[in-house]
Amino acid sequence: MRVPAVRIPKFVVPVAIVTLVASCFAAATGVASATGVSSAGPTPPPTAWATCRQAANKPKVEIASAKMFIEYNATDDDIGIHGAFDDHGWSRLCVFDPNGEQVLAVNPQAQLKDLTMGGIFFESREPPRSEFSFADLAAAFPEGEYSVRGTTFEGEQLFGSATFTHDVPRPPVVTAPPLTAEPELAADATVPVDGLVVTWKDVTRTIDGRPITITGYEVIITKEVEDDPNGFSRPTFDVHVAPDVNSLSVPVEFLEPDTAYELEVLALEVSGNQTIKVGFFMTD
Repeated sequence: MRVPAVRIPKFVVPVAIVTLVASCFAAATGVASATGVSSAGPTPPPTAWATCRQAANKPKVEIASAKMFIEYNATDDDIGIHGAFDDHGWSRLCVFDPNGEQVLAVNPQAQLKDLTMGGIFFESREPPRSEFSFADLAAAFPEGEYSVRGTTFEGEQLFGSATFTHDVPRPPVVTAPPLTAEPELAADATVPVDGLVVTWKDVTRTIDGRPITITGYEVIITKEVEDDPNGFSRPTFDVHVAPDVNSLSVPVEFLEPDTAYELEVLALEVSGNQTIKVGFFMTD
C-alpha cells in the first residue's frame, strides 16, 4: 500500500476525532450549486455541498494538493483506492465523484476542529480480485474529476479536484535479486550484503494491454520483523527513480547480515495509479 512520488506515513485516525463518510451509491441530484464555485469536476448536490461549506460569501481558495488513485498489488492480486488531500489547514473537506455523488467527508471534532487539519491520506480496504475485480472498480469509481469542497481554517471556501483514471500499469518484472513469495522462505533467496543491485524490466502497458505513461519507479526494501519496536523508524530503504532507470544499487550501510527483507518494486503511472510487485530475500 504505497503512494506515488511522495511518501505519506499511514496513520489510523480515531473515528471519534475524524468522521469518514463513504456514500458512493447515494442518488445524485445534478442541481447546480448555489455558491457558483467554478472549478474542474461536477457541481455537487446542494444538500451535500451545504455540509461542506460555512462561508458562502468568503474568498475561494484552491486546495494545494488533491490525489485519487488505484493501487494494484500484483503479488497478492488485490485492488484498492487511495487518496491524499493536503493544504495549509481546513476544518471540513468533502469529495464528490464525476456524477456528483459524495464519496468522502472529513469532519474534525472538538479540539481538532479548532486546530483544523493540514492533510489526510486514506487507503480503502483492498479486497482480492476474486471479490472485487477491475470491472467492479470501474463501475463503482468512474474516471474523471473528483471534486473537492470544504472550508479553510480561516473560514474561506476550499475547492479543487483530483483526476482519476483506470490506467493501471502491468506489474514490474524483477530480474534481480532472486526472490521468494513468502517471508518464511526468504532463506531460499540469499544475497550478499555488499553489492546488491535491484533490477527490473520496463513497464510499457496497462494491465489490459493499452500503452501507458510511466513517470517513475519506486523501490522499497523493508526489514522483516514480527514486531516493530522502533515505530516509524523501522529500517526501510525507499527510493524513487526516473522512468528510464531499470536498476538501483542498495547501500551496504542499510543491509544487516543474516536478515530477511521484503522488496517491493512499484511502477508509477502519470495519473498516480501504481502497481506493486513484492518478494523476499535474505542476506548472507
